[in-house]
Amino acid sequence: MRFRTCMQSISAVLAAVGLATLATPAIAKPGKAAEPWWKSAVIYEIYPRSFQDTNGDGIGDLNGITRRLDYLKTLGVDAIWITPFFPSPNVDFGYDVSDYTSVSPEYGTMADWDRLSREARKRGIRILVDFVLNHSSDQHPWFKESRSSRTNPKRDWYVWHDPAPGGGPPTNWQSIFGGSTWEYDKPTGQYYYHIFYKQQPDLNWNSPGLRKAMHDVMRFWLSHGASGFRLDATPYLFEDPNWPQDPDVASGQPVWLKPYNSNLPSNHGALREMRAIVDSFPGNPVLLGENSVATFDGLRQVYGAKGDEINLPINFLYTAVKPLDAAKFKARIDEAELKLDGLPPVFHFSNHDTTRQWTRFGDGIYDERIARLTAAMSLTLRGTALMYYGEEIGMSDLKPAELADFPLGPKRKVRDNRDPVRSPMQWSGSAGAGFSTGTSWLPVARTATTRNVAQQQIEPNSVYNWYLRLLTLRKNHPALRDGAYIPLESGNSSVLAYARQDKAGRGVLVLLNMSTQRQDLNITGWPSVQPKSGTILMSSTPAGPVNLADPILEPYASVLVGYQLQGPAATRR
Repeated sequence: MRFRTCMQSISAVLAAVGLATLATPAIAKPGKAAEPWWKSAVIYEIYPRSFQDTNGDGIGDLNGITRRLDYLKTLGVDAIWITPFFPSPNVDFGYDVSDYTSVSPEYGTMADWDRLSREARKRGIRILVDFVLNHSSDQHPWFKESRSSRTNPKRDWYVWHDPAPGGGPPTNWQSIFGGSTWEYDKPTGQYYYHIFYKQQPDLNWNSPGLRKAMHDVMRFWLSHGASGFRLDATPYLFEDPNWPQDPDVASGQPVWLKPYNSNLPSNHGALREMRAIVDSFPGNPVLLGENSVATFDGLRQVYGAKGDEINLPINFLYTAVKPLDAAKFKARIDEAELKLDGLPPVFHFSNHDTTRQWTRFGDGIYDERIARLTAAMSLTLRGTALMYYGEEIGMSDLKPAELADFPLGPKRKVRDNRDPVRSPMQWSGSAGAGFSTGTSWLPVARTATTRNVAQQQIEPNSVYNWYLRLLTLRKNHPALRDGAYIPLESGNSSVLAYARQDKAGRGVLVLLNMSTQRQDLNITGWPSVQPKSGTILMSSTPAGPVNLADPILEPYASVLVGYQLQGPAATRR
């Protein structure tokens, strides 16, 4: 299709691209009016170290997030997820926690947290705390007590094991971060277990004392204004008590999916207990879960057999699709939208551990259109969408040359292969990108001079303004707010097509060309009745009326068409 004027009435366009009436397929049911806020929320992940510095030390802080709340409100997100801001030796930059109920001095104070919480609520923004529940730092007082002697009351708060009969580690299991999962503690003559770094000993969720302490941590933050938690590394809370040897260390299942320490049945009971705690607090607090699964059935199990475990398990099966492939995305989206028994799916591309979507999908030619396409896909689907800070302006990974000569020091003690996705937020084109007046802990990307918030806010056709319009449409259009998902067939392996439609027959048709070529369309699969007319709501290609003699989508085009079904069929859902 070619588009020359936005919002042009397009009577007969749907028929022109080959819409046909077929038997009614399965569709995802729309939600009820009184559903919890998180079922259709957009949650914006903030890596606080890189978001906004307010004291000139080059490290972002909680006050920086407070300063930018008006920006987040204008953007239109519903909640923010803040990665760990607790005291930490920073071996894993906060994911090695040395105090679960305090704020690291480099990020501020508890008073700063309380102020952030109050100000966010004034603006209708909720906050999720990143809860590192599988392991602590080896500098946590709990671990220091645990390793002090075999008889210490906190000995069983961590996972300790005698050496193998012939000496050496108890098993041959491998850590996700490399090397053995076991570290020998000479003073007590036992090994402690760690599925990540050796400085991150695993907590023992079989210990009643440890479990109660972690539940108290949850209650602490909920009482201090948190609206829930992002749960870190949920698959690894328990290990096979028989401690079998891995018969296939070099191949078999990847390290993060081994059957002896990933997604064991014991997980379900622990997750149900955590769910009961958040359910006991007002305001519908939520559990957003990091989970590793090999299949969609595995993802469904993380919700709990009765939907009583993790409210929002992140769908990494969707995230893993690359490069852009319409057929693969359709398969992942259809299963998530149609096979979760009404439970909300969770879609995202980028986070603090994974390549930014601009870098992952960009081809150096159509980067801007591709950024709009991936945004349109995640933000028009049913369920919950996650955004990583900077996505809305098309931030990319730091290039190796940008990191090569950047020195280590007190602010950045080690090089991490995830550094490229954690660069400072690009607020302006000035020195320091508006992030800090000091030397930032990671280099500011060179793209900041031409790709930043200040510049994009005033540019009508910027990636930022595309996100702004999408988020506004998601909130205000009845079909995108609480409508059903309708799977469609585009008649073209390069084009993804689907619709969202509410009970009153108001709908949005989404068309996404995932190729460098113009593509013809022949859309089929409408249930019972097809729309007869529509209006272009958004288009990423030059806007204009549809050329009905040439019904094609331009390369990497994203087109959203609004429609209204007429007559009794509009209410048959």
